[in-house]
Amino acid sequence: MTNTNNWQAAGLNRRKIGDYIVTAIVDGVVSVPFDLLSGIGPDEAMSMTVATGRHPSSAMTVSAYLIEGKSRTILVDGGGGGIHGWGGRLHASLATANVNPLAIDQILLTHAHPDHVGGLVGALPSAPQFPNAEIVMHDAEFAFWSDDANLNQAPDAMKPFFQAARSVFEAYGARRRTVSAGQVAPGIVIEHLPGHTPGHSGYRIDGGDASLLIWGDIVHYPDIQVPRPDVTIAFDADPQAAAETRKKMLERVSATGELVAGMHLNFPGFARLSKKGQSFEIRHEPWSAELI
Repeated sequence: MTNTNNWQAAGLNRRKIGDYIVTAIVDGVVSVPFDLLSGIGPDEAMSMTVATGRHPSSAMTVSAYLIEGKSRTILVDGGGGGIHGWGGRLHASLATANVNPLAIDQILLTHAHPDHVGGLVGALPSAPQFPNAEIVMHDAEFAFWSDDANLNQAPDAMKPFFQAARSVFEAYGARRRTVSAGQVAPGIVIEHLPGHTPGHSGYRIDGGDASLLIWGDIVHYPDIQVPRPDVTIAFDADPQAAAETRKKMLERVSATGELVAGMHLNFPGFARLSKKGQSFEIRHEPWSAELI
């Protein structure tokens, strides 16, 4: 029997989408300043955050998602692994959910930034934390981080990002697969959402009467970038493309009412959006001990 208090304390929340059970796993936070945002000043960003009733902080939630069903145990992203104090709770949370790392048979990467891949390798970069898992990502994502020209041209602050991505690519070696479109697992389709990184992608689960789009980093600060989709962040490889992709996705999911999940959504990790004039509004789904 699930200990609901432990689940809530561990930052775990579930939804049933067709034959799959999807669990949001809060890996922790990334402490970054609002100064990294463009299109809005730090004071206004803080005011927007506080206006939603949240604590006055620029800390960003980091999550991963577990998908179970159809004889599959799938992880979407791997959290920050505690590197630079980013996240690090993924493995303890999996234990709370009674999931053995050896049972993970597939990892779907939205992109290869450190706060998404840090928990996929151990202290030795060549040691996969999920040795039985196939790792899947968009072709453009693998190509970007593997290109020495991109590494050499990158600012010094970004070079560790390349090293983190490459350590994951090396660790999973022959169990690595790249795709450009289509189904990556039964009922799960990759969607290319470029801008934040060249191969940044989401994964859509079609459950018949219900669907879920795990949209990666379409937003980093949902209370800011949903009402103000023009606001970008310094980690965007192509800020203009990232803003355009964000606007398209916000338009789409607000029109369809589709459930969304994202690595930087506030806990409990699932939300729906609606159009509000020329802007958008986010409604975070409540935490529940029961499958919804």
